[in-house]
Amino acid sequence: MAQSQTTFVNKKLEFSDNTKEKYDLVDLLRSEAELMGKGTFGSSYKAELENGNIVFVKRLKDCCLVQEDFSKKIQELAKLSDHHSLLPLRAYYYSKDEKLLVFDYMPMSLASLLHKNGVAKKSQLTWEVRTKIAYGVARGLEFLHSQGPGICHGNIRSSNVLLTNSFDAHLSDQGLFGLFMPNTMLIVLNVGYQAPEVGYAYDVSQKSDVYSFGVLLLELLTGKAPLDAVGKHKGIDLPSWVRIMFQERPIMDVFDKSMLENYKNFGDQTVQLLQLAICCTFKNPNKRPSMVAVTDQIKRTCSFKS
Repeated sequence: MAQSQTTFVNKKLEFSDNTKEKYDLVDLLRSEAELMGKGTFGSSYKAELENGNIVFVKRLKDCCLVQEDFSKKIQELAKLSDHHSLLPLRAYYYSKDEKLLVFDYMPMSLASLLHKNGVAKKSQLTWEVRTKIAYGVARGLEFLHSQGPGICHGNIRSSNVLLTNSFDAHLSDQGLFGLFMPNTMLIVLNVGYQAPEVGYAYDVSQKSDVYSFGVLLLELLTGKAPLDAVGKHKGIDLPSWVRIMFQERPIMDVFDKSMLENYKNFGDQTVQLLQLAICCTFKNPNKRPSMVAVTDQIKRTCSFKS
C-alpha cells in the first residue's frame, strides 16, 4: 500500500473497542499488500505486517462523509460486527482523500471455492460444509436483523462470505452502504443477488436481505454462479433457472454434481433447503420468511445444535 503514503501524513489508525492487538498506520503502509478484488464499496487487500500478522484492508471509494459522521457510522458498524458469524471491524483510518477499514483476514471466500479454484478446491465443499456455511451466514443475518427494524446487511453475495481453514463463515460488508449516504445512487449492487423491489442501495431492507440469502443458498445447492457474480454478464438468474428446472427436469439435475454422492444420505435435507431457498426468493417481499424462521429451518433440517 506504499504507493499512497503521501496522502497519509500525520494521521493514525483508530481502533475499535474489541481490538486487543495494536499496530500503527506506518506498519500498515510498510506491509506487503496483495490486491484481493474490487467490489461495491472499494478495493480489498491482504496486508502482511512486518510482525507476521495478516489483516484484511478495504480501501473505500467515493465516500464523502465528513470525519465526525464517518466516525459515528464506524462505531455503529463495529457494534453490528459483534457476532462470530460476522467479520469484525478492527480499525479504521480517515482523511479527506483516503478512508481505510481494517478487518481480520480470512484465507478463503465462498465465491472462490465455488467458481474460481477448480474441482480440487470445490471437492472440499461437502454437504456438511455447505450446510455449515449456510447456517453460519443465516445466524449472522439473524443477529443483524435483531438490532432493529431498519438494520440490514445490504450486500449479501458469495464473495462476501469469508471462510476460515475449518470453513467457519464470516459475512463481510454488513451495513457499509450506510457510509455512503446520501449519495447511494452511486452504488451499484450485484444484480444476481438483488431483490426485485431494490432499485438503489437505499431500497435495501431486511426482506431484500432474505431474498439475497435465498440466492446464496441456491448458489450453494446448485454450484452455479448468479448473474454478474463472477464477471459482468456471466452467470445466470438462479431463482428463475431453478423454477424452470423444477418444472422440466428431474430434481436431481438441480443440484451441484460435485455433491451428488451426498444425495443418498442427505436427499431429504437437500430438497428441504431447496424449498426454503425458493421461499426466500419469492418476488413478493411479504411472502418471504424472516431470518429467524430461516435460521430455525436450517437448524432443524440439518440437526445443528446451536
